[in-house]
Amino acid sequence: MLITGYENDPLVDGSALLIDPVLWALHAMMVGATGLDDPQRDFGVDTEDAEELCEQLFDPDHWPVFTVPLHSGAALHVIYRNLADDMGLDYLLSHPDWPHDLQLAAVEGSFVGPGLSWHELITIAHQPPTSAPASTGDPARRLLLLLPALGDADLPDSAVPALTAALTHTTASPAPQHVAETLLRKNQAYWQPAHWAKLANGALVCDERYSRRCPWHPRAFTPDQALAITQALTGT
Repeated sequence: MLITGYENDPLVDGSALLIDPVLWALHAMMVGATGLDDPQRDFGVDTEDAEELCEQLFDPDHWPVFTVPLHSGAALHVIYRNLADDMGLDYLLSHPDWPHDLQLAAVEGSFVGPGLSWHELITIAHQPPTSAPASTGDPARRLLLLLPALGDADLPDSAVPALTAALTHTTASPAPQHVAETLLRKNQAYWQPAHWAKLANGALVCDERYSRRCPWHPRAFTPDQALAITQALTGT
């Protein structure tokens, strides 16, 4: 796989892992969701199975990449950056017409984000199937995969039921609503929930200073880039 900035890294297609319920326990714990630290209690996952998948998911010689094609022609890449001293979860947006990929979020010590509003997340999750593998074409898996990039202070009442349904579909969690509420809790481990608004050109931006989609971030996207991102994510 070839992604801007990762040309010399050991990227591998991780889509086959998405059908394993164990992945979602590890994915949730990777992003530091407070209160979700027991894979068996929270996700119905055997501890030994979790330890086994850990070796594959966090292998420094193989960095799993999960790609979600979008109807706009763009694609969202989720990269497990398995550096021994700089492990993180990177969210990048690519488009064949762009000169390089754009980083929307990074879940790590020096975090960047949020990268998605709830409207964008749910829109992407429920786009009709494309040529993507069945594992990344499934709405529930898309929602869970991209959830760590979310940051939205104005979640609708439908957010918890939507995430609960996704967890019920993909995991054996004995308490999917509790897990959903915990994952959506406003006191997130990294950035704060953001307020989203449109610029005059129609680009969606936010007010969380750790996000490159915030106009006041030192490496903020230009207005043209911000518009291109908005259009790529929602197809508008």
